[in-house]
Formats: sequence, structure tokens, C-alpha cells
Amino acid sequence: MPAKPSRSARNSLQVLDATQAGVTYPVVIGHDAAASVGRLAEGYDRVALVSCARVLSTAYGKRVQSQLRRQVDLALVLPLPDGERGKTLAQIERAAGKLLAAGATRKTLVVAVGGGAVTDAAGFLAASFMRGIHWIAVPTTLLSMVDAALGGKTGVNLPAAKNMIGAFHFPRAVLSDPASLASLSRRELRSGFGEVLKHACLRPALLEAAAKAAAAGVPDARTVADSVRVKLEVTAADPFEKGERKLLNLGHTFGHGVEAAGRFTRYKHGEAVAVGVAFAFRLARRMGRIGDQAVERVESALRAAGLPIRVPAALALQAATLMATDKKRTAGGLLWVLPRAVGDIWKVEWDVAADPGALRETIREIGEGRR
Repeated sequence: MPAKPSRSARNSLQVLDATQAGVTYPVVIGHDAAASVGRLAEGYDRVALVSCARVLSTAYGKRVQSQLRRQVDLALVLPLPDGERGKTLAQIERAAGKLLAAGATRKTLVVAVGGGAVTDAAGFLAASFMRGIHWIAVPTTLLSMVDAALGGKTGVNLPAAKNMIGAFHFPRAVLSDPASLASLSRRELRSGFGEVLKHACLRPALLEAAAKAAAAGVPDARTVADSVRVKLEVTAADPFEKGERKLLNLGHTFGHGVEAAGRFTRYKHGEAVAVGVAFAFRLARRMGRIGDQAVERVESALRAAGLPIRVPAALALQAATLMATDKKRTAGGLLWVLPRAVGDIWKVEWDVAADPGALRETIREIGEGRR
């Protein structure tokens, strides 16, 4: 079992306790958060670092690798293909074979260093290898810090649909240093802000501050921590997505359709989520659940971050077709995560049936850019 962050670390870093289904693990946020990775990895018979070539070539990736080598038996460094190409069953099979050849056992630790695709795939590798071994997440993108590395959702894609094969498998720690974001492109940072703003839409009081940070393009530790708290609160209440955790799917039903329609290359995840959030708020307006002010407030925040809120008409239609394969559908069809006005703000609700006419008109709106 890994140790907890030291007292000195707790004094200099933000340490949030994630509690889900009786499992508690620390989420460490701040400068040099990954400095404790070697100590946390002590006590395991072997350690496997799972990442991708791009991250391993950065100064941050090299530093994490060096910290592990100094303190533990780093039996394997396993680079996955970059991005969504690393999230396939074929790659998991290859990685599991490498683990077995390196002598991995049930007492082996996987350390995932990378963005959301890496933590999704490495977490699923840990969940499935020998029916489950421990893992630690060291996220290196804003998207993974505030979303993918948290909550225990792990998985890989099928060719036609995202995250269709997976498992809940909670990490033993999440170590997030905003300094690791320095090597990211502007577009990658914007993608991460898609999830930050989605979380802020669940807690409207956070939206103004999140929008300012997104407009500045600077994700500091406070921005990360505020967003992380939202996800931890929701997942603590509902660890296995039976109810409240469905709120975290705001923007994802249509957003996953957008990703699939773009063959997982045209739009990054956070960009697709931004379009999906705009879609959800416009759909809610069409259904009389919210007014113009809420839609404009959310879309202004997304635009300020440089995120898309519309897609070409043909792609919108294709996304609408593909979202029919979304794993959140029921026998009666898709249920939505949509806002409902409460005074001057809104509350987001899950399992909302959409009016078919409003759905058709919203698809046209998002595709044509009409109000």
C-alpha cells in the first residue's frame, strides 16, 4: 500500500481527500506535486510507468521517471501511442503482455503519467491485469487533472464509440502539478478548460472565476482545485453513476457524438464537450427549462475560452446519429443532463427526457449557428 503524502507536503500543497465507495485516496495539487511519487511507490515488488512518447520526452516526464528510478525498481517503461490511438483493446493486450514479460504480479504498481487518454488506458490496464492491481495517476494535461484522472472511471474505445469498454478502478493517489502544463499547446489547454467550464456549469457560482481563468488561458492551482472539488463532491455521493454522478455527463451525450463524427481527430475531447454543453443549454431553452440569459452566460464563457459552440451542419446531423450508440442510453432512448432555471441561476438535473421536436430544432441550431 502506498504511503500518504507527508505532513510537509500537506503544508505546502493542496491535498483533497477523494472518498468513493469506501476507498479514500489523496488528490495532491500544486508545485512539485509529483515529488512524492517515488515514496508512494515504495512497498510494491515492481513498478511500471505507462505514458506516451510525447510526455516521456518532456522535462516533466523525464523528472517523474528519474524520481521513480531513484527510489524503486522501475521494471518497465511502457509508451502507448499518443492520444486516442492508445485507447484500444489491442493496445491493452500489448501492454498486458509487456507487464507479464517484465514479471509483474498482483503486487505490481502502475504509474500513469500523461493526459486523459493515458490515464484512461493505464487505469483500465491496472483494473484488468490479474483482475486488478494498484495504480497512481500523474496527470499532465488540464483535462486529466480535473476530470479523466479522477473518479475511477477507466476504459478504452471501440471504433465507433468512445469509452465503451471499461471499469471503475480507483487510483491510490492523483498527483497534479500545474507546472506540467507548460509544454501543452494552446489548443490542448483550451480543451482542458472545456471540462473546467462544464464543472462550473454544475456550480454556477464558480462560472465567473472559471471563465476569467479560461479567457486568460492560465490554469493555476486554484482553478484546478475548484474544478476538482466539484468532481469529488459528485463522485463521493454517487461513485458508480447510479444517480447524481450522471451530472458529470453534462455536454457529453452530444459531445461524444461530435467526437465520433470527427473520427476522434477533428475535435479534442474538451472542444466536443464545449459544443455539447452549448447544445444542452440550447435544448433546455427550447424545452422552456431556462431562458436566454443562462444560454448567453454559458456560451460567453465558452467563447471567451476560445472553445467552439457550433459545428458544421453535416457533422451535427452525423453526431446526432452517432449519439444513439451512447452508453448512457436506455431501452426507452437517450436521457439527458439539462439545466432548469432556479431563480436567477439554474440547477442541472439528470435523466431528463428530451422533446423530439426541440431536439431536432437544436440539432439544426448547433449546425447552422442560428439563435
